[in-house]
Amino acid sequence: MGLETVPFRKIEEHTEDIFEAVTVIAKRARQIIGDRYVIEEERRREEENLEEISGEDDTPYEVDTEIDREAFDAVVKPTTVGLTEFLSGELKWEKQAMFGDGPAEEESEEA
Repeated sequence: MGLETVPFRKIEEHTEDIFEAVTVIAKRARQIIGDRYVIEEERRREEENLEEISGEDDTPYEVDTEIDREAFDAVVKPTTVGLTEFLSGELKWEKQAMFGDGPAEEESEEA
């Protein structure tokens, strides 16, 4: 359950700049991670609210830091999703002007 080897030719079909492709895929992966975090936080808050309402749990909330290996392996990784969306043409982005790529800025002279 990992990434397959992706030929550069497939990436070049969407952009000639490999660094641009990596940046777009990485930004999409970060969006997915952020979305997953928000969803998990909302679920945790709802559980806490239900516990407060029902009064079932009077003990302090303990965070379970142990990761379930099977659940972790079952979740599709954000980089895999980003790469798949990139290769299928689902991602849209605008190339931003980089330093030196855009119109020259006028230098101001101080007197």
